[in-house]
Amino acid sequence: MQIAPEGFSAITTHSLLAFMGAILWAVLAFVAMAGYGAALLRAFGLRRTPPTLSSLAGIPATVFLGGLLNAASLITVHILIAFVILGVLAAAALIRPEPPTTAPIPFAQKSVTAKVLLLLAIAVFAYRAAGSVHDCQMQISDDFNYYLAAPLKTLELHSFRGDVFSERRVMSSIGGNEFLGALILTTQPVESAAMADWMFGLFLLGLLAFNLGKLFDLTEAQRYALALLLLITPQLRFNLTFVLLPSAIFAGLVYVAAYRSDDPRWETAQLLLLGALTGAVSSMKSSYVVHGALFLFFLGLLRWRTRNLAACMRLLALSAVAGVLVMLPWMLSNISTAGTAFYPLLGKGFQYAAYGHYPPPTNPDFHIFFRKVVPFCVPMMLLLAAELIWGEREERPRTLAVLLLTALIGSLFNGLVTGGDSVRRYNYPCILPAITLATIVFARRRNLAPTLAKYRTLYIAVAAFALLVAINTGTTTFTSEYKNSWRLLKASLTDYRATPASTRAEYKQLEAALPPGSTALTTVQNTFLLDFTRNNYLIADWAGAASPKPGWPLWEDSEALAQFLLAHHVRYIIYGYEDCHLASNETSCQLVLDKDQLKRRTDFTITQWIREEAAVGYDARKQYMALSRTRRHIYDDGKIFILDLTQPTH
Repeated sequence: MQIAPEGFSAITTHSLLAFMGAILWAVLAFVAMAGYGAALLRAFGLRRTPPTLSSLAGIPATVFLGGLLNAASLITVHILIAFVILGVLAAAALIRPEPPTTAPIPFAQKSVTAKVLLLLAIAVFAYRAAGSVHDCQMQISDDFNYYLAAPLKTLELHSFRGDVFSERRVMSSIGGNEFLGALILTTQPVESAAMADWMFGLFLLGLLAFNLGKLFDLTEAQRYALALLLLITPQLRFNLTFVLLPSAIFAGLVYVAAYRSDDPRWETAQLLLLGALTGAVSSMKSSYVVHGALFLFFLGLLRWRTRNLAACMRLLALSAVAGVLVMLPWMLSNISTAGTAFYPLLGKGFQYAAYGHYPPPTNPDFHIFFRKVVPFCVPMMLLLAAELIWGEREERPRTLAVLLLTALIGSLFNGLVTGGDSVRRYNYPCILPAITLATIVFARRRNLAPTLAKYRTLYIAVAAFALLVAINTGTTTFTSEYKNSWRLLKASLTDYRATPASTRAEYKQLEAALPPGSTALTTVQNTFLLDFTRNNYLIADWAGAASPKPGWPLWEDSEALAQFLLAHHVRYIIYGYEDCHLASNETSCQLVLDKDQLKRRTDFTITQWIREEAAVGYDARKQYMALSRTRRHIYDDGKIFILDLTQPTH
């Protein structure tokens, strides 16, 4: 994983004011989402809209409204500020905490254990939130060339436009996360884009952390221990795709499924909300639809067992309708902008495999699957068996087993269809809360049978395992999240910039070489530095991996590519060839490309998906370099060139 270079400055009065302003904006935006959630619950006819439930309902409400704004090209700074103001007003008017069933215990009267656990949980929450303002762990190969640019481009062009040459545009999400990112960037710099995931996720996780234990009738010390476990467990931050907010949503599915209300209208609202949350999380990353759909399916089976078949079918039908409804505005837009309503379930769209040049990325690789995925799932199998054997058999506590079963089957499925690629990244948002919430099962058993030593032992063992999972996730050498939290805090407290001034000036200079309003295909490192209002920049984040029909001519020569691009009204190519070691020496550059290709294509420890992507990128970059010898360079600084496809060099 290639991390961007550090751009730290000193902590100043200005940076601290900016830090506090960013926190305030994130709080206001989150409260606004809760306000829309409260309005949604009122629309269901519920009389009370407690904060945790309103916040959960606010995520799908915001994603749906964002889809409508996107369809109308109304994602503008002024409209999003008005969106937040209206949501805050709705929150003030509609959110009503539930009256406590028992008098709260004053802090001074709490046990020493409860006090320590509570203070630790609050401190961890504050520490993580403070380090979520600026992201200094962005990955050059993913974030700089697409994930930072996507919400920025959405805000500048007022909708999540189609980047028909962008693989990530097709495969990653239908736009829910880009809208939330644009909401943050309304008032914050691009270095704060990750707040849409980290800050919103932490706020929701914090509410759930301190309320799930109460919902399941845990003791005070057990509730704070659960909150601490949830808050100290980091997600694997590989790139800027959403992980923390989805993790909170999966924990929220358990909360909604277990929540009880005396209001007779709650049962229908509950089923719709479960589906709406699944739709919202699926809009943020396509692979999350697997876990969301499995949770609803297994929950339906549980209600068949504990109630009847009609209850199962009602849950599946109403939740499916709500889930599709939340995603519908984004899916309809996606048909024209990505070539598919939802990748890959409803088609591959503009992704390279749709044209048959290379095998699709969903080919299973059983050797890697059994080596990487199955052993990874064994602990979940054992934990699930313990829950089913020693856990309560009533419906509410069984929802915890449903989440764990979802994480297990979802991980196996995702691992199979991706050939064993990225087991953690695709599944951790469901796995980690499933493991942590398993402690609730054995805490309840201990409380129901306090004289039986085996339940106390089971509770301690499962809590210790959840703690080990948290520590292992935070200390993995892949991301070193605990260690890097200091860097994140430092970046958040300073005027951190993702790129140096010289790089920003370089991109201004290359833009000046292009005629305003022109269309250019861009394969550069820092796409987010481009002004999308000046020119029509089409992001080819992984050159050749996505394209409009009839597909990028990967197996043909560079002239075929030139004609293909011109047929799609693309006159210019902007290519950053610094990855070829300043390829002014074309022979040297070709050797670099050949060496990289050979290494990737012959490394069978990585998945077929990654090997095929390497081949696609290799073919496309060869075509770029061949065109650089036959087309006029209107800009070339030794690292980036701009080619005019209509002007030959001779």
